[in-house]
Amino acid sequence: MFRLIATPVLLLGLLGFLVWGASWGWRNLTAPLPSPSPTPCVTRSAQVITAANVSVRVFNGGFATGLAGRVAAHLRNNGFEVLRVANTDERVAETIIRGSAENEPALTLLQSHFRESVIQHDDRVDGSVDVLVGTTYMGVNPNPLPEVATEGGVTCEYPSPSPSPSPSASPGGSAAPDPSASPTS
Repeated sequence: MFRLIATPVLLLGLLGFLVWGASWGWRNLTAPLPSPSPTPCVTRSAQVITAANVSVRVFNGGFATGLAGRVAAHLRNNGFEVLRVANTDERVAETIIRGSAENEPALTLLQSHFRESVIQHDDRVDGSVDVLVGTTYMGVNPNPLPEVATEGGVTCEYPSPSPSPSPSASPGGSAAPDPSASPTS
């Protein structure tokens, strides 16, 4: 009698365990990959911040084709480092300058380059600033600020990638000979 009851109960328990394992595996397989933690900004002492100290990403949030590219070209011509130019799914009307509250001098400097723009703060830590241009983009300011004073004499800048050593450099300071080079007579 025990075998007649124990066998179906054991099989149902194993089937339940199999269904639970399959659902757990599928959930973990289809879960989004974790995003890497952002690299914090590099702080340095400076009394003023100029365009060369500001790293910008430009996004087109309106319907005008190529607007982000034109704005990025203007910013490059004025000394800003443009990290990225792209469209965004976020639809905006006015020009928005978005960055961390710690990076307020950079936001103020960048805002001075646009007519009728607004500043928004977020919780980024990398020191970059986003410019979102929208459907009512009013153009650039002909007389932007050349520099903005920093608070406390410290600025938070986007970390530039560190240079990697050349693969052909040897520890002795001279480059290794190229084995594919033909000898000259």
